[in-house]
Amino acid sequence: MRARATATLLGAFVAVAAAPSIPGRAAPAGCPHLGRPAVAADPRPHSLRAFAVQFGQDPARVVSGTSFATAIDCVMRVEVAPYLARGRPNLVVFDEDLGIETLAIGRRGAEARKLLRHGVQSCRRHPFSECATLATLGALDTGYGRALGYLEPRFPSLRGELGRSFVAATDTFVRVFVATMAAEARRYGVYVIASNVQAPFRVTSDARAIAALRDPGAPGTRFVYAPTRGRPYDQAFLWGPHNVHPGKPQPIANLLAVNRKLPLTPFEQALGLAPGPARGPAARANLRPVPIPGTGARLGFATSLPAFVYGTARRGHECDDVALTYMRCLNRLGANVLIQADANDGSWTGPDGSDTAERWQPLSWMGSAWRAVSDPSVRFTYAVNPMMVGNLSDTPFDGQSAILERGRRGGGCHYVGNRAFLPGEDDPAFRRYAGAKPQFLALAPWAVPDGPRSRLRAIGAALAASTRRYRYVRTALVADLPFPAERSRRGCVVAGR
Repeated sequence: MRARATATLLGAFVAVAAAPSIPGRAAPAGCPHLGRPAVAADPRPHSLRAFAVQFGQDPARVVSGTSFATAIDCVMRVEVAPYLARGRPNLVVFDEDLGIETLAIGRRGAEARKLLRHGVQSCRRHPFSECATLATLGALDTGYGRALGYLEPRFPSLRGELGRSFVAATDTFVRVFVATMAAEARRYGVYVIASNVQAPFRVTSDARAIAALRDPGAPGTRFVYAPTRGRPYDQAFLWGPHNVHPGKPQPIANLLAVNRKLPLTPFEQALGLAPGPARGPAARANLRPVPIPGTGARLGFATSLPAFVYGTARRGHECDDVALTYMRCLNRLGANVLIQADANDGSWTGPDGSDTAERWQPLSWMGSAWRAVSDPSVRFTYAVNPMMVGNLSDTPFDGQSAILERGRRGGGCHYVGNRAFLPGEDDPAFRRYAGAKPQFLALAPWAVPDGPRSRLRAIGAALAASTRRYRYVRTALVADLPFPAERSRRGCVVAGR
């Protein structure tokens, strides 16, 4: 999530091309409409094939762990499996906060799902305020009341945290979100990255913990995953295709890395999230790139806001305080593939709350993934930026996912409304961000084709209001990431709606 001016409170190695695109292919029964993936292929030996999934959140319909697992497997079957590279590694990257919709599953989340589905009557006069979000959080606190009653004496500060249900739901998160993503990585033989807001945890068979933390619809539970801290982190997880931790529970047996987000937005601070470490060995370890065997890829995590944070630092001091110089530290540590999972809270066609001089967010967004592969002061070769879409209570999430490459030559493309710089409306500091850019390898379309910003804003407002006239785009991007990069390759491949 990124800061906004009117922040809501919830806010191996034979090169074989993947299967060809199948235009108009319908999703299996029970799966939502999914657009045709964009495939920017360059199937050379040792190329990592990356997938950026633009996932649509629909928490009101996620009633159980099975609901969530089915939604994820729909994506894997339709958007990923037919395009997997053979004989070389595949990496599937989901958006930030993917696991949030599992918070309201089961009996404990029933009232929250009702509010999400039907709205909050008393809030209808105040759309896009915090009203419905606060009501939903209150319903979750009630639903998880037994867990909170057990946890609050152990973590006294939890009582005052707005997002305390994210800690109370630890067992649910691990059993549903973490377990599902770990299983999908093993099932399809791929690397998977996905994010969630949750606390660190441990396994316990303590009877009191089981009674308080287990799903009330699951009697006979023999152990639970209990939080070890009273504040959650915004965490990005990387699972591998095989188990690497013998004897560990299945959700973490193939877990390869965890990155804890910092800096945090006001949106996340209001929820009571804890930031990752900013200084010293712990900070460097948190940012340390993860190599993918058999490729030249070294993955560096920058979840949303950190991808915008460059700051200034003398050479050799880029990691002194990563809350100020996150991207420079990531570059110093040798990352060459930026993983920017995102949940952008707010209308894509609205203003960027972090810059009061900019009223068009797609232009300011160029300061993240695109800058990473165009700024000469850093050396990232690729950027993978999947984005969440959908409305969560009274908070819209929107954007256009992209995969980008440094130094590509040829035709360019752009986010909606970025065709030209508009004097008097756009921040002069962003003038170079406007226009077609060749760095885009693959791009997700927006809800409608490009056009005048006034029209796009009206459609963005309709999406945020959950009208049925327009719908968020659920799709995926696919791109091979060879080292060294091929600068004359085909690019600007746009996915289907």
